[in-house]
Amino acid sequence: MLNPLWLKTFVTLVDTGHFTQTASKLFMTQPGVSQHLNKLEQACGHQLLVRSRSGIELTQAGERLYHYALEQARAEAALLDSLGEDTPFNGTCRLACSGALAQLLYPELLALQSAHPGLKVHVEAAPNARIINEVQQGDKDLGIITAAPPRGLFQEQDIGTQALCLITPASNFSISETAMPATLDSPLPPIDELKALGLISHPDAAHYLSLFFAHSQHESYQSAFAEDFPVSSYINQLGQILLPVSLGLGFTVLPLSVVEQFSNKAKLTVFVGKEPVFEPLYLIHKRQRQLPARFDTIRTLIQSVLNQAAYSGKQHLSDQAD
Repeated sequence: MLNPLWLKTFVTLVDTGHFTQTASKLFMTQPGVSQHLNKLEQACGHQLLVRSRSGIELTQAGERLYHYALEQARAEAALLDSLGEDTPFNGTCRLACSGALAQLLYPELLALQSAHPGLKVHVEAAPNARIINEVQQGDKDLGIITAAPPRGLFQEQDIGTQALCLITPASNFSISETAMPATLDSPLPPIDELKALGLISHPDAAHYLSLFFAHSQHESYQSAFAEDFPVSSYINQLGQILLPVSLGLGFTVLPLSVVEQFSNKAKLTVFVGKEPVFEPLYLIHKRQRQLPARFDTIRTLIQSVLNQAAYSGKQHLSDQAD
């Protein structure tokens, strides 16, 4: 790497055309200017200028180096200016969350990026433990997790909840053969029949199933574990999880928002239990890290989308209860 002090001396010498004026402008001695020039020529391996009675003339190598030095100076000035900028619609945000939330949030985040191309949003679906680790290591800027994070490591914000539901094929335990029911008073299907049907497993299946069963207020469910159910099929693509359920190949547990986005809801039966089970959501970032203004933009959008999804879900459940 070329010494930036030598480059500055060289550019000043070219601009003034005189060693004496360069020395005066840079508060150096004339021999000091000559020494910088000699060291720069040695570093480049080329003669950079020719002295004459009328001043100095650049060699071809000197002319190229002069333009390079000017470009470097402009780049440095632009960098220093950008360090002071903190705009709400410029920069990159790396977000990690569950697959269900990624499906819900990503279209809205893309719409925001389309409106503000300077804002770059990277979204990755991951389980809680990985999200916590990546935010702590600085690999992700923001994370959304479903349990309170370890104390002292993160700044957390309670951003709402998401409703969970049990989904079976419409031909099994069916309340309606033409529409997806989601009612507050429909009895949950017997555990033995779910075991016979088999679990459509996915990366969050054990977590969702355990949480739904534990809060279902149904005695046989509260004593059941994910390991009790034979796995009929496994898929790690969120948009495909309900496909085998709709074909009668098994049951699963997912957030209600995922079911509402499925294209063939008539092939599903949805159970929410006597009391809907809601999973808490926490937005986290590394403690002591000062986030730029763009993260306020992202957080505001996330909160808005989740509020709308929660309102829609509660309206859906309320309509079914009526």
